[in-house]
Amino acid sequence: MNYEYVQVNAFVPNSTSGWTSFADVASYERTSSGTGFLLRDSNGRVLQLAFLSPTALRVRFNAGAEGYDDDSPSYAVVNRSLGPVTPRVAADTSALLTIDTGAMQVKVQKRPFSLAIYRDGQLIHADATVSGASKGLLYVDDQPAVASIKVAPENAVYVGLGEKAGSQLKKNGFSMTFFNYDNFKYGGTSVIPAPPAEGCGGPLNPSEPLYNSIPLLIEVNPSPTGAYAGRPYSYGIFLDNPAQTYVNIGADVETEYPSFSMQGMYYLGALYGDLDYYFLLGDGVPSVVDQYTQLTGRPTMVPRYVFGYHQGAYGYYSREVLEQVAQSFRDASFPIDGLHIDVDFQNNYRTFTSSDKKFPNVSEMFSQLAAQGFKCSTNITALVTCNPYDEDGKTYDEGGLRYATRDEGLENDYFIFNTRVNQGSSPQQFISQENYGVNYGLNPFTSPPLQKNSEGYTPLISCGFYPNLGDPAVQAWWGQQYEGLLSAGLEMIWQDMTCPAIEYDRTPQVGEYVPYEQLLDFNSSDHDDCDDIKTLPLDLMMVGPDGKTYQPHALLHNGYALSLCKATFNGINALRPGRRNFIIARGGYAGVQRYAALWTGDSASSWDFLKVNIPEVLNLGMSGVPISGCDIGGFATGSGSTQEGYVTDPALFVRWMNVGAFLPWYRNHYDHYEKWYQEPYNYGEPYLSYCRKYVELRYRLNQVFYDAMYRATQTGMPICRAMFLNFPDDVEVYDHLDDQFFLGDFLLIAPIVDEGDTRNIYLPRGADWYPFPEEGALDAKVAGGTNIGVTSGTTPYHAPLGVVPIYVQAGAILPMRELEQWVGQLPQNILTITVFPGPSSSYALYQDDGISTGSSYRLSAITQETTATSRSVRVTRKVDRYTPPEPYYYVALLGVTAAPSRVTAGKATIPCVADASSLSASASNAYTYDATTETVTVKIFDTSADITVSAALA
Repeated sequence: MNYEYVQVNAFVPNSTSGWTSFADVASYERTSSGTGFLLRDSNGRVLQLAFLSPTALRVRFNAGAEGYDDDSPSYAVVNRSLGPVTPRVAADTSALLTIDTGAMQVKVQKRPFSLAIYRDGQLIHADATVSGASKGLLYVDDQPAVASIKVAPENAVYVGLGEKAGSQLKKNGFSMTFFNYDNFKYGGTSVIPAPPAEGCGGPLNPSEPLYNSIPLLIEVNPSPTGAYAGRPYSYGIFLDNPAQTYVNIGADVETEYPSFSMQGMYYLGALYGDLDYYFLLGDGVPSVVDQYTQLTGRPTMVPRYVFGYHQGAYGYYSREVLEQVAQSFRDASFPIDGLHIDVDFQNNYRTFTSSDKKFPNVSEMFSQLAAQGFKCSTNITALVTCNPYDEDGKTYDEGGLRYATRDEGLENDYFIFNTRVNQGSSPQQFISQENYGVNYGLNPFTSPPLQKNSEGYTPLISCGFYPNLGDPAVQAWWGQQYEGLLSAGLEMIWQDMTCPAIEYDRTPQVGEYVPYEQLLDFNSSDHDDCDDIKTLPLDLMMVGPDGKTYQPHALLHNGYALSLCKATFNGINALRPGRRNFIIARGGYAGVQRYAALWTGDSASSWDFLKVNIPEVLNLGMSGVPISGCDIGGFATGSGSTQEGYVTDPALFVRWMNVGAFLPWYRNHYDHYEKWYQEPYNYGEPYLSYCRKYVELRYRLNQVFYDAMYRATQTGMPICRAMFLNFPDDVEVYDHLDDQFFLGDFLLIAPIVDEGDTRNIYLPRGADWYPFPEEGALDAKVAGGTNIGVTSGTTPYHAPLGVVPIYVQAGAILPMRELEQWVGQLPQNILTITVFPGPSSSYALYQDDGISTGSSYRLSAITQETTATSRSVRVTRKVDRYTPPEPYYYVALLGVTAAPSRVTAGKATIPCVADASSLSASASNAYTYDATTETVTVKIFDTSADITVSAALA
């Protein structure tokens, strides 16, 4: 069989020819588990329905299958028991089979076959029927392509879908493909036809495949009508197939195939392998994400420093350069935790090594940087170079350094061989070429045998092998390779080129010896079978998810990146037990949240890339990945780059830095070989201060990020949330999803993402809102349902450069920390529980040492009540297995317009002291009142597991 990549507009299950429908249901039987059913059609094809809980259903079909293994291997799925369930056949007639779980009713129409799912009698999901023919299960007789076409009801909104481009959060009206692809600047013209119109391609085009694939579609319908009328609902469909897959949501794409319109419908399908999808019913999106992260695994707690600011560059090519950057940040009093060193760090592109020439005494370097508060990562790709030369141009036989990783991999056959489908085993390892860009003269060091070209530039490329990561032994070996770097003091791992990203196949013929210099191909016009897809050949054989069976790469493609992250995760955890390790990865597959956070690949400096940043992060959050972000400022040059030095335009840079300050992963990373600079301090004033302002606020809000991360580990709830996650009952929020969002429970962030300095802001109905107080007393609250700039009596919000509109929900509880220059700088960082006036509310506060694994933590429930005569806050320890280093904390009650007549802590009345300094010095519980800020601040020594602080209002 000829395996190939198929463009998004060439996969057309809505074609009027070529696809066969699952025929009339002839019979059915229960599976041996008692929780599943096998349906057999009149042609002998078999479909499986398997219930994982009362709200979770697995639907599986392969045209050649006689039955199905309930425990079939999966890269993504780790748990198929989501709750006790006993599906009951509620009705069985010649026309209809109804299966009832108590929470949902699955109705199988037998003639023609179709599925419909109801909740308490309300239709919420149905297969599509066109001209009397069911399109709910389709396949191609002579190919392994499968698909399912569903009804897209009126008012339904479609989100999730992992990492997808586009400035819209909802993906209604788009056709998309899922195929991990090294899509530099989101401009994959070799796999997607030319953009449909000027300005509509690149980052604004959701159709392009990107670096990470999570085919999880979430339908949320806030106002069901017609046949779907009833309460709002949500559901998710996760298509578990690591081959190239597709989702089309009502998009009529131009195609050479005769087809019917997709209006009012959506489809999901796979080019190869099974149609294997999980239907997850929820009353709201949070319950869908909860079930999905039970199915594919919860994320784990990360080190607290992850939520600091990070800086990286391709072009920090020496210890001197790196240390100069570090010192410049400290000199500028610009808070920062992470420094990220690209492949410049390596000894001549040897993965897992460091350069003694460029980074001498690397252990000392890491130690000194750590003393300044820096945590370092370096770029680790899956490529193991076959270059025999070290950085001094010597081979091992000539006295050069041995490359142990390569030698061990070859000795143990850990690399993928060049065995192709139906061609017999090859004794030759597969060799590819990766492209690392161009050194235009910035880096004075050489990479033997690379030479300058006729223009005086040095193309940076390397050829090598790839580990066969489906094999558990190879995974374990790969994980062990990190030992040297971790022992030297490397803190975190930057997992790059995960697709894996390949420029050319350079494998010699069997028995042919080709010197390394001749393997290198500098001719970009010399296309071969890797150039169009920029990854491993699709007919290359490798070990699949069962850990032993060889399969074509085409069937496994998206799983390779996940296996890479898994091998790294397990390896570094084994090497450093008892502490949290962190991976920031460029790609993966569904379930990647178990191992790594994501950044969204090689962006360019443009306003379009800034616009897609928020929708990408929010959709990834709803796809189970709580920590993601982009390269702030753009990795590569773009339309927002200046002519001199190709640096990012200052206005664009400031806006991007300000947006990133409120997103989970916050790293400024750029190509220093092309751009002169992108560090904030290099922009000078006023831009440096504009950036520093919100970085400092992020550090004060570190506890908010951390608490939201803990919640993600328990329920999958994202850190940064689409508006409807916090306010699902306000139908108007669905019109304001693209450029405003929630950080945690109470903070509404509405940054500027376009050129200009004004914008409209919608404040959800159901709560009142306060502008975030920068100094002084609270401003007047704004009623929920107000659309600032649209509602009568309002004008667009004016946010000049350096200003981010932020609103706080009335009744909010915000835990704030003191400003640090890096996380952990202060041995004691006093917590202030800041409480806004408003309706009763609650908050979960999570505390631990910020780095260790295990069960030593404290979880406190904080509740507040506001009445006309009092304000009270209760702090109750629910889990008490950790003692914070701070002996006390503060409770700050905002919006108190007159000094309270009495303040109590527990049952004791506590004294009022003159001011903040007196309160800081107090050796016992006390409070102070500031009439200027209208704030009561109470000092509470942390000695009680359950205490209520109350202020009697005059």
